[in-house]
Amino acid sequence: MDSLMSTPRRSVGRSDSFKSLNQTLNRSYQSIISSNNKATSYETLRERALARRVLFEDPFFPAHDTSLQIRYKSSSDSIEWKRPHEISRRPKFISKNPGIFDIQSGSYGDTWLVPAFSCLTLAPSLIQKCIPDEQDFDEKYGGIFRFRFWRYAEWIEIVIDDRLPTYNGRILFTTSTDPNEFWVPLLEKAYAKFYGSYAAIQGSVVNWALQDLTGGITDTFIFRDNINLLQKIIDFSMARTTLIAATIAGQGVPHGSFPNGLVAGRAYTVTGYAEVPFQGGSAILVRLKYPWGPSKYTGPWNSRSSLWDSLSVDMKQKLGYGQLKDNEFWMSYSEFARVFTNLEMCHLPPEAWNIEPKLKHRLPWKSVEAHRQWRRGYNAGGGLHSQLMSCNNQFYIELKKSSGVVLSLMQKYRLFGEVREFVPCGCLIFEVPPGRTARLQMNNFLNSKQIASTGVRAERDNVRFFTLPAGSYVIVPVTGKVGVEGNFCLRIFSDNRDIVVRELDDPDTASFAPVEKQLDPETLYVLRRRFNMYCNKYEEVDGYGLRQILSYKPQSGATQLLCCEPEKDEMHIKRLFLSPETCKAAVTIEDKDMNGRLNFEEFMSLVQKLSFWQSIFLKFSVGNGSVMDSYSLRNAFRITGFSVSNKILEALVLRFAAKDFINLEGFMNSIIKLHVAHRSTTTKDRHAHASQSLPAMSDADHRKYLQELLRTSIYS
Repeated sequence: MDSLMSTPRRSVGRSDSFKSLNQTLNRSYQSIISSNNKATSYETLRERALARRVLFEDPFFPAHDTSLQIRYKSSSDSIEWKRPHEISRRPKFISKNPGIFDIQSGSYGDTWLVPAFSCLTLAPSLIQKCIPDEQDFDEKYGGIFRFRFWRYAEWIEIVIDDRLPTYNGRILFTTSTDPNEFWVPLLEKAYAKFYGSYAAIQGSVVNWALQDLTGGITDTFIFRDNINLLQKIIDFSMARTTLIAATIAGQGVPHGSFPNGLVAGRAYTVTGYAEVPFQGGSAILVRLKYPWGPSKYTGPWNSRSSLWDSLSVDMKQKLGYGQLKDNEFWMSYSEFARVFTNLEMCHLPPEAWNIEPKLKHRLPWKSVEAHRQWRRGYNAGGGLHSQLMSCNNQFYIELKKSSGVVLSLMQKYRLFGEVREFVPCGCLIFEVPPGRTARLQMNNFLNSKQIASTGVRAERDNVRFFTLPAGSYVIVPVTGKVGVEGNFCLRIFSDNRDIVVRELDDPDTASFAPVEKQLDPETLYVLRRRFNMYCNKYEEVDGYGLRQILSYKPQSGATQLLCCEPEKDEMHIKRLFLSPETCKAAVTIEDKDMNGRLNFEEFMSLVQKLSFWQSIFLKFSVGNGSVMDSYSLRNAFRITGFSVSNKILEALVLRFAAKDFINLEGFMNSIIKLHVAHRSTTTKDRHAHASQSLPAMSDADHRKYLQELLRTSIYS
C-alpha cells in the first residue's frame, strides 16, 4: 500500500536502479572533529566507569536546571534526575525496532524530534545511523550512551550519561510507549546537549530536526508564495526520496485548533498522495499522519465521511480505508491547500536510497557538494550589484534535459547554546554557453542572463527548488555585502543522473618570457654606475647591493628609478624600496648558479622585471598609490604572465595581503613567490617523472599534484 500511495498521480518513467554517486568537490576546510577520536573517548569513558564501579556523570551536560532552561509549571515543581533503573525495574535500551517510532509526548511540551520521528516512519532505517550498536543495560552498562547527529556535512558523536529529568516519577519529555524502553528519551537528551539545553529544542522546528537526523536538504515552501506550484512540488517530491511535513500557521486560531479538527502550529506528515475516480471525474487525496495522538479531523474524506461510499471496494482497499491507524487520515487536496500554510521537505541524500528498503520504489537524488569559505580580500565579492561579484566561487552545471534541481547553501553554524548569527547569502544562477571551464570575468557576467536566484537570506540553510530547462549554467554563491566572511557548503541535488557539475577555475600557468622593453642610455648609465659601486671583485651583486641600487636617490633633475610606462617603448627609473629579505628573494629569480649573487646581465634582467611589476602595481593601486585592492590580484597576475587557481590565489592573499589590501612589498613578494614556486615545481615534477617515483596519474590528478606543490611552496 505504501508503495502505491507514495507514487505520483501521473505516470513517471522509472529509470533503472543505479548506484548513487555522491561526488564531493575538493574540500578546502579541515574537519575539527574526528569520529575515531570520539569513538575512542566513549570507549575510554565507559571502561573507566566500569573499572571504578561507578556510573558515568557527564560534566558538560549536568543533571541540573542549566541543562533544562525551562520554566516550571509552578514554584512547587521539583525536578528529579533519575537513571532508567530508577524509573523501571527492567529497563531496556531498545525493546523493538526503533523504526516503529511508538512514542508519546511528555508533560513539559514537545521537542523537534516528535514531528521528525513521524516523518521518519516512511524511512525508519535511517534512524539507525543515529544510534550506534552495542548499547544496553547489560554487563557493559556504565551509565553512558552515545548518539550521532549530522552537522555541516559530518556526523557528530554526542556522549551523555543516562540521568533523565522526571517529575513525580515520570519523564518530562518524549518517551516510548513501552515504559521499559529508553532509547527515545536518551536520544532526546543527546539532542538537547547537541543544541545546549532542552529549551533550545522545544517547539516544532521540524526541518532542522530532519536534517540533523538524516543529513538531507530541508526546504520550506509557503503556500501563499505560489499556490499553483504546490501540487507540482508534492507530485515531484513523492516520486523521489523526499520526506514531507505540512503545518498550519497559528495566527488568529483559538486554542490552536480549527473546526475541522486540525491543529495549528503542529507538523503533519504527508504519507501518501493519490488520484481516485469520483463523480464522473477524479479527486486528488492527500494522506496525513498526526504525530501527537489520535486524529480529530472531521473534514471531507475523513474516516466517517460518506464520500468513501462512492469508491469501489478495490479502490478503498488500495487506499487502506479502514486499516489506517487512529492518527492517520485522508483529506481532499483542495481542503489541504486551503487550510495548511507551509510544507517542510527533507530531500534525502543518495545513500538513504541504499539504506532504506521502503524508498526503493522512489527515485534517488544525485548529489554533489562543495565546502568553501568566503574570505575577505579574496573571494567575498558580494552580490549581484557588486563590481567584485566575479571574485566569488563559481560552479558550472550542464543539463542534457529539463531537470529538477535543489540548491542548498548552508552556513557553518555553531551549537551548544551559542548565539547563531547567519550572514545574508544566496545563490545566483546564470545561463552560459556549454563547455565552460575557465572562470567568468565581470564582463562575462554582464553579457550572461541571470535566470534564477535562491534569494539572499540570513538562514542556516538557504534552499530552493528549481526546474531548469536543458542547458548550461553557472551557480555563484554570494554574500549580501562585499567582505563578509564565513564557511559554507554548497549542495546540489538533481533528479538527472547525467548532470555535469564542476567548479570553474583558472589553471596554474606561468609565462617566463622576457620583458621586451629597453632602457634609455641615461638609465643604463646610472644603473651601471650604481652596479659598479656595490658589486664584488667578480662583478656580482647580492641582495643587499640590489636593495641599495633600487632605492638610490638620483641627483636633482636626473631620471627617477623604476617606473615603467607599459604603453611606451622606453623604460624610466623610479626608486623602489624593498626590504632586505625581499631583495634576497628577488635575486633567486635570476640566480642560475645559486650563489646568492647576480652578474650585470642577470641584474639587468631582474631590474626590468621588477620595473614592469611595479608599473602593474601602480596601474591597480588605489588612494595615494601605496596599496592595491587584493581583489584585483588575479587580473594583475594575469598581466604579469601568471594564471592562478583559486587555491593558489587564496594562499597568496593569506600570505601577503592585509584585510582587503596589499602593498608594493607584498605584491612584489607574491610575484617572486609565484616565479620561484613555478620554477621549483616544474623541476621537482620533471625529476619525479624521470625517476619514475610518481604513480600513473590522470591529467586532473596531475594538475592537483602540481597545485599542492605550488601552494606548499607559496605558503611556506
